[in-house]
Amino acid sequence: MNTSFLRYFLSVAETQNFTRAAARLHVTQPTLSAGIARLEEMLGAKLFERGRQVRLTVAGSRFMPRAQAMLAEWQQAQADLRAEQPRQRLRLMVLPTLPAAPLAALTERLRQTAPDIDLELSEGTITQADSRLAQRRIDAALCELDGAIPDCQSVVVWREAYGIGIASGHSLATRDRCRIADLAGLPFVYRSQCEQQEVARRVFAEHGVRPRILLRTPSEERAAALVAAGMAACFVPESLVAPGMAFVPLLEFPIERRIGLVWRRDSKLEALSLLRRLAREQRWSSRLNSALPDPGLAH
Repeated sequence: MNTSFLRYFLSVAETQNFTRAAARLHVTQPTLSAGIARLEEMLGAKLFERGRQVRLTVAGSRFMPRAQAMLAEWQQAQADLRAEQPRQRLRLMVLPTLPAAPLAALTERLRQTAPDIDLELSEGTITQADSRLAQRRIDAALCELDGAIPDCQSVVVWREAYGIGIASGHSLATRDRCRIADLAGLPFVYRSQCEQQEVARRVFAEHGVRPRILLRTPSEERAAALVAAGMAACFVPESLVAPGMAFVPLLEFPIERRIGLVWRRDSKLEALSLLRRLAREQRWSSRLNSALPDPGLAH
């Protein structure tokens, strides 16, 4: 049995709400719902009455103390065995443009699930990921997948669109999409860490739009603050849309950001399979509510 199913069950039982339970566990609601359904199938009993308020069935009430006991026993067994084993080191490089809160949630889930792993985080670009993996300076990277990296394997953990970040009160904020011509005259924040910034600049120029740059900055926080304040717009992936901002897709720029986990083909680290699973379950943006199906290895 996947012990995650037990955690899903107990969280729903405590919160009486699938959405709040998924948020508490930092997983998508479809992932949680599928886990509950699988647990009910394995037990041959319906555990929840689903309605405006989620309630335990008689079977669910009977199962709850057993689920608590099983999870506690499993956690104790893990703790006992890990106390006798050497600690593992996992060196993970991440893009500077990964959203901070979901990344923190991912590392916390890794710590809770495998406390014997000593995680070492670093930041770097896609080019640096290629170099550091080749030099064995890192074990894995969470980065944008743009072609195969030699001697490495990768798997997509989430996909998202690029578009325009704009103040939620702006007239463009209510549109399903906009054209580049609609952005003429708007000041822009230039996100210098953005992987597709130069591509966007060329596409804008091809359509006769050269935005006035209010600020060039590597700081996602500063860029978001200026946009939310109505001072400027910015070219941004969906996951970096902050409170006070709206996201509007661009009709002439249907480019997708594919973030994946990349590691050396000859790596023997057991922690990588766990990290891969947790990264795919992680809710990286409130706008991205579906877990990706597992397509296997991308390269």
